[in-house]
Amino acid sequence: MIGFFNRYKSLLLIIGGFIFGVVIGGGFLLYSGKELVNVFVYFTFLVALPAFISIFSFVTFLFSKKEQKQILAFKISSFSGIFFSLGVLFSLILTISTKDIAFGWATTLQIDTSTLKSILDKIAIWRGFCKSCMVDSHLIEISRYNRLGGFINKEQIQNALLLGQWWKFLALSILVYGVLLRAIFYLFSLLFKPKKIEFSSDIEYENFKPKEVKYKNIADIDELKDKNFRLIGYHFDPSKLDLKSSKTAKDVVVVVASWEVPILDFFDFLEELLQSSDRVSILLVGLNGKAKKSDIDIWLRKIKELNLDIKVYR
Repeated sequence: MIGFFNRYKSLLLIIGGFIFGVVIGGGFLLYSGKELVNVFVYFTFLVALPAFISIFSFVTFLFSKKEQKQILAFKISSFSGIFFSLGVLFSLILTISTKDIAFGWATTLQIDTSTLKSILDKIAIWRGFCKSCMVDSHLIEISRYNRLGGFINKEQIQNALLLGQWWKFLALSILVYGVLLRAIFYLFSLLFKPKKIEFSSDIEYENFKPKEVKYKNIADIDELKDKNFRLIGYHFDPSKLDLKSSKTAKDVVVVVASWEVPILDFFDFLEELLQSSDRVSILLVGLNGKAKKSDIDIWLRKIKELNLDIKVYR
């Protein structure tokens, strides 16, 4: 199941986000004809709240350490959020095309027509190229309703066609603050790439199938003897190896027992090392010096599952 998700995760995020947006967006547009669809509720939960969450996530991402998990999480949230908003937009257009929807607004707050008009004008940053997508004072005035006075009054019934014009403002709001805003954030996240983790091993890779393990650069472990690096053992004594270690080197080689299970705590340990190192490599050592192919296969599958960009040394 994990392998399937890794292969088709983009498609799953697109379909899942879009369907979720259609269902949620359609739910907020349920209309019986006896009451108006509240613009405030629709805008708050499908435009304002998602936009606030996106901006908050973006600011948090800017001040994060830009580790692999953080970059991936932000990309996934932004990418799926784009198609969620597209689903909401699709449900809005589909609903107003197949039903006669009348929008209105109601609030306990003391907001008059001019104040609300001023707020909506500031939100509508598209007013320069789509004036028909703006909300005028007359529409705001006639679309306000009071629960004590009934959901729909005679004036609203007479102007039923005009009340539906709210959809243009809502559609542009979803497109700008739901789709375009997230798209900008997503494209910005592509500028950040996690540091590479190199994989060093003393095993022969003669029997590896190219389709299963996609590694282009393979070198022998003896090359480590000519490099300057700091040797660190992860639950292993590195002094047993015939390798020199430099305390001042920025490159780090982590020695791991190949028969140990590759747990996530180990990869979290590598991420911490990456914060203070230029490059981190992994050296698997077997019981008799040579790591078994079966043990290496387990490690490689885990590394592949985590989508790490890896070089292989043998």
